[in-house]
Amino acid sequence: MPCYLNRAVLGKIIPANDSLDPSNLCIDVALPAFRRELYACRIESDVAAVDREEVRSASSGFKYPTDRVAMKSPLVSAFIPSFNHARYVETAIQSLLKQSYANLEVIVVDDGSTDGSHDVLRRFEANPRVTVILNEVNRGQSAAFNQALAIAKGEFISYLPSDDWHLKDKTRLQIDKFLAAPPSVGVVYGKGARYFEDTGETREMDYTLRRGRVIENLLREGNFVYPATPMFRRSLLDVVKLDESYKAEGEAIYLKMALKCEFDYVDEVVAVMRDHSNNTGKNVQMMYEDNLRYWTDFFKRPELPESLRQYRSARLGAIHRTKGLQFIRTTGHRSLGRNALLQAIKIRPKYGLDWKVLAGLILSLTPDRTIV
Repeated sequence: MPCYLNRAVLGKIIPANDSLDPSNLCIDVALPAFRRELYACRIESDVAAVDREEVRSASSGFKYPTDRVAMKSPLVSAFIPSFNHARYVETAIQSLLKQSYANLEVIVVDDGSTDGSHDVLRRFEANPRVTVILNEVNRGQSAAFNQALAIAKGEFISYLPSDDWHLKDKTRLQIDKFLAAPPSVGVVYGKGARYFEDTGETREMDYTLRRGRVIENLLREGNFVYPATPMFRRSLLDVVKLDESYKAEGEAIYLKMALKCEFDYVDEVVAVMRDHSNNTGKNVQMMYEDNLRYWTDFFKRPELPESLRQYRSARLGAIHRTKGLQFIRTTGHRSLGRNALLQAIKIRPKYGLDWKVLAGLILSLTPDRTIV
């Protein structure tokens, strides 16, 4: 589920390897020290060679699996929803097939692509570890995720956008964490890196990681679950459903999960996101509308404690501020940005003294412009 890097700080820069074609690029790591070395490797194209007992929580409805012995090597189902990523999807699939953890199935749902993705994916249909679903109509990432979930056999679920990739030890590290954690842990995420397609640089992203009951952290600090890194218990996803009315539900799913279970993390870089011109998160208008809707709906949830409702104005104000500045700086839609910033000040008057907001308002008085 893509989510938004509102708390990311760009960290160490790793020089590009100009000899590699980025469309075939795989970033791997000499564990456990990502910061010591990040290297690039070509992905092989020959796919054929790659080779609950439950206890219900009365408060959340989340079913905690408790039979640890039977789960020493549980099946993991890894989902790849894809739309018009013919250039990238093979890299994503190969990064899953090359996982050091063997008991893994891959489910790819192509969501109505028109760029030749189906031809790429048909090459994987003979692989017994890969299930390919080719949709004729685009319904969005949340619907594609639910479609994969309906046929998944795994006790644990991993998620990978089709333009990103997982490092080879991600699955093993997260399964080890789950098996060592109390059954109340429903989500294990990790550190991540970002590959910038325009420059060929890869940078580790610096997030403040949280574990345990994290709902208040998410409300107070914003999202810290790096996209493409989480793994979930299947039993949690039986309770917390992705809302198909969103094209990409994003960090909203973590809010809902945090009301039901605890989170934990792997203190290693486990996934790389690809930064390119067509990232879903760069559709500022869609993200603005979806962000406002899911935050508004979240604070209306009847089970939400009153102590958490105090964060409503802070979260909504931050959305208006962040997206308003993005409208002005990155899309050129300055009138939309101005309206968003004025909403931010209305909800959170302190933004009236924020120099970035004030500078944005001044710039928004100039005509709209198209940014290519």
